[in-house]
Amino acid sequence: MEDKQTVPLEQEIPRTMHESTVMKNEKTSVFLRIIDRINQGSAVLAGTTLLIMILLVVFNSIKRLFSDPIAGTVELVSWLGAVTTIFSLGYAQLHKGHVFIDLLYKKFPETIQHILHTFMNLASIAFFSVAGWQIALYGINLMENGVVSPTMRISFYPIVIFCSLGFLGLLLALVKETILIWRGGS
Repeated sequence: MEDKQTVPLEQEIPRTMHESTVMKNEKTSVFLRIIDRINQGSAVLAGTTLLIMILLVVFNSIKRLFSDPIAGTVELVSWLGAVTTIFSLGYAQLHKGHVFIDLLYKKFPETIQHILHTFMNLASIAFFSVAGWQIALYGINLMENGVVSPTMRISFYPIVIFCSLGFLGLLLALVKETILIWRGGS
């Protein structure tokens, strides 16, 4: 006959609660890793567009010495600059690559700091959600009106709509930061 150990109910409940907490933390960890991967991919895209932008400007400068410059370089560099900037925002947020003035903030108790930081993150999420939405609407408006670039005469609404998606990485980074604030420090 099998020897069973009986565990009092008081000891069983914390174990079960601990297991559910571990499962919840594992799911959250997967979510946080996905956010990291999305922002790493966005950073690679931003770095690639920056490199293309640099190469275009250098090539155009050299070409200018011998013949006419490349038509539409200003437009291309502007579009690449927009992609570089927007798709690097989430990565910069995750790695604290922004300005954070904490002279007064550090004087507050830790709970107040968490509340203020969460409030600012929620305000940022709201602002950048609206910004991304408005940029997407602007791109759709450009598409509906058939607007083309002045020099190269091509439709650039796909780039504008694509840039609106770049805010997704920043929004996810702000969500991750808010989760980490309440988990025990960010």
